[in-house]
Amino acid sequence: MSQSTKAYDKLSLSEYLAKLSSDSPVPGGGSVSAYVASLGMGLTQMVARIALNRKPKAGATPEQKFQHEANRKRMEEIISSLEKAKAQALQVVSLDPQVYDEVMACYRENAQPEKLEDALEHAFRLQADLALIIEMAREWNTHMKGLVQGAIANDLVVSERLLAAAFEGAYHTARINVVYMKNQERKARAEQALEELNRRYQRGRES
Repeated sequence: MSQSTKAYDKLSLSEYLAKLSSDSPVPGGGSVSAYVASLGMGLTQMVARIALNRKPKAGATPEQKFQHEANRKRMEEIISSLEKAKAQALQVVSLDPQVYDEVMACYRENAQPEKLEDALEHAFRLQADLALIIEMAREWNTHMKGLVQGAIANDLVVSERLLAAAFEGAYHTARINVVYMKNQERKARAEQALEELNRRYQRGRES
């Protein structure tokens, strides 16, 4: 199995860190962004599950009990959504080194321009899609802030920062592939997609 086709998401954290610290270009920034994203999502899930174990306060009014159940339902939905997003992010931990290798193979083999453009667009799309998934997770994390009280809510701040770092990593990894695109139509399309992603991200940060 070549280095780029390894299942990096199956490695222990210490094993992954050792490979990340080596002189190999993979795993690199795109894989790390996906890893950090999955950690942020997992932390949000932890907070939600702890909150779900809490019982309504003694003497709660019917309205408070109703709100408690509504909050529980919303947290269960967020946990489920994050589980799917986390699985997608974990896939990118291993997929990103593969698409990187595809791009580099095109340069090494002096591939036809169209083949290189396809590889660059594939690498761009993988990270742009990851950035969108991360932004959705950040929005769910924000919803959680309105549902959880107490010291455990501090971990939502940690999760928010992890997701922000992961978004920036995925966004800039996507962008570097666009920089090298020669096909102007594809490049313009990719730049527009990145601009829309960044607008959504910035709106979320300001809200």
